[in-house]
Amino acid sequence: MGNRSSKTSSASSSAEDQEGGGSGLYLTPELQAKINADFDSHIIQTEWDKYRTLHLQRHQKRETSSSLRHAELQEQTSALRSQAKAVHDKLDEMVDAAQSKLVDLEVEVGYDVNRLSTKFEGRGSSGSKEGKKGECLDVRAELTHCYNTLKDGGECMVFARKLDKCVTEALASP
Repeated sequence: MGNRSSKTSSASSSAEDQEGGGSGLYLTPELQAKINADFDSHIIQTEWDKYRTLHLQRHQKRETSSSLRHAELQEQTSALRSQAKAVHDKLDEMVDAAQSKLVDLEVEVGYDVNRLSTKFEGRGSSGSKEGKKGECLDVRAELTHCYNTLKDGGECMVFARKLDKCVTEALASP
């Protein structure tokens, strides 16, 4: 039974240690719970502070990248607007040129209509001043048509000489 007595004496010595006999410091269970709670609270607070710091850093990174993306989009939008303006300006020029050509064609067609109506309605004798004037207008119209349709002006010299001759005769006749 020697073993039993040694066990009981060691059990009694650990009971003394728990009651403050070993270190001389005795903590009540409430105080020990408060210390543990404070320690746990400190650990939780430290972890929370780390999480909050990381969360704020990520938020700032997102805000920064969002601002950069917004600036890039503004630049792209500005570039697209300037391109659109350039295209619209070019289209406006093309429309103006087309309108100008249309007006020229209207004048040319009006002249041709008047010339044809004069031709089919009949004009004075070819020897009269009116006949020469109408003839010169025909030659002038042919010369204009030649210059408008042909790229080489040399082919139109025949009409230019004919117009020169007609005008000279019209001015020479009384």
